[in-house]
Amino acid sequence: MNRLQFMNRMKEGLSPLEAQERAELLSDYEQHFEMGLSEGKSEKEIAVELGNPEDLIKEALGDRYFQDRKNLSQDRVHDEEQTTYNKSPQGSPSFPKETSNQRTTSRFLRATGLVFLNLLLALPILATIWALWVSLAGISISGILAPALAILDFIFVQKQVVLPELFVSLVFFGIGILVGIFALWLMKRIGRWTAGYFKWNQTVLKEKEN
Repeated sequence: MNRLQFMNRMKEGLSPLEAQERAELLSDYEQHFEMGLSEGKSEKEIAVELGNPEDLIKEALGDRYFQDRKNLSQDRVHDEEQTTYNKSPQGSPSFPKETSNQRTTSRFLRATGLVFLNLLLALPILATIWALWVSLAGISISGILAPALAILDFIFVQKQVVLPELFVSLVFFGIGILVGIFALWLMKRIGRWTAGYFKWNQTVLKEKEN
């Protein structure tokens, strides 16, 4: 199932909800697809991660899901008995309607979990990665400035050109250029990872419990 098929099914299934609530849920699913695509996942993989649309619709509608199915059946088959729609199949899970207090509690628990995850694991790792990048940037800048420092040394200290020192400074200059190119590439990658992680935090805080 691709993105269009998934979203069309969710729009159709969530039609009994209030317009604002339906729009919020659809926006959450759209954000899942956007974030997954930015991480290189396919639309099919993202749809599988989100879960079966029917299960998601059941969760969102609660009792209204079964009432909606009953009304559809009555429109199609007027003479068929509708008692089977008022009972859950044996062994199948029930989907109670989520109350406002339950949603608030769920969001509080997710927020608490994210705080501990960020403080104990994510933020220290990100800080370490960025510190390593700063070190690389420092090495690059030092290497690039090496010839200039050598020339200053020749002018004000040595009073002559020292070929070995000049050669070494040029070597460090080349290394500084290469390290700088790598540091720029790495900065873009780390920046995307950092932005993606904080966007994932926002998505987790907004999404409904499965």
